[in-house]
Amino acid sequence: MSLNFNREQERPVCFECIQDSKLLTADTDWWNLYSKTFATEEQEPPQAILDSLDQGVGLAFRVTTREKTIGMATVHLLTNPSAVFLVYLAIEPAARNKQIGSLFFDYIYQTGAAKLKERGYLSVGFVWEVSANPSASLTENQTYSRKINFFQQNGGTVLPYRYFQPPINGDTAVPMQVMFRPGDEGVTFEATNPAALIQAMYYEKYAAINYINPELIEELLEEISS
Repeated sequence: MSLNFNREQERPVCFECIQDSKLLTADTDWWNLYSKTFATEEQEPPQAILDSLDQGVGLAFRVTTREKTIGMATVHLLTNPSAVFLVYLAIEPAARNKQIGSLFFDYIYQTGAAKLKERGYLSVGFVWEVSANPSASLTENQTYSRKINFFQQNGGTVLPYRYFQPPINGDTAVPMQVMFRPGDEGVTFEATNPAALIQAMYYEKYAAINYINPELIEELLEEISS
């Protein structure tokens, strides 16, 4: 998918879904954006991302100009219930506020939902995590507000659950919030089961790909329900 946001400079912006782990491995701009955007404790090992592509349960995405990659994302395709789990999303600061993020966000969901449909699943919607550190600095709070505003403007709703991302890089679970946007094929927010979505995120993504101990998963699910 190609879009020209800077016609006077003739620099078209392209959106691309990557399913080949070797192609993703070779994109150093993608990995540099990943490493500099997310907190260390939120970064899963690169091999986990590559494994998800090789196993057919994950997709990677990028935004490119003719010169470099300026945006990246990954998703995990959940099946019980079926949904598109956005794991990572980042746009270079210089490319923000140009509609790229919103269009990329929609492209990611539509591509993920189409992949699920090819496999016989109807996606109930888009689900993702947002960092929620109660002791965050002013800068971190501003970043959090910017993220929430972006996602709300693009149809997301914060789910009313106490939530922790399992420890994917270290030993400590990370407090976060979960957001959700219903699918585009008549699925309403009321028709979804948020608790089931979170359980699918834990077991289908974190237990299966990041090898989080199922006993810890059970403890985190108890925290959510408390």
